[in-house]
Amino acid sequence: MRQRHAPVKPLWFCAACAHGWPCTQARVELAADYGPGRLLALDMADLLTEATADLTRLGAPPEPLYFYVRFLGWIRKSTR
Repeated sequence: MRQRHAPVKPLWFCAACAHGWPCTQARVELAADYGPGRLLALDMADLLTEATADLTRLGAPPEPLYFYVRFLGWIRKSTR
């Protein structure tokens, strides 16, 4: 069984490939799991907030534009 590309919290890296989560494969999996609609964007916005809080609490606050692109910037083009 292959390992799913899931986040390792509170550091927010991918359990399967160790890239920043959501990694490229996690994005593919998320888009397939959610299908068309707005729920993916809403859930990813919640996760963006959670990740920002986690990393800030750890003393490594993320750069806002980078995190926006990482968590939300890819959604529109992947769900078309």
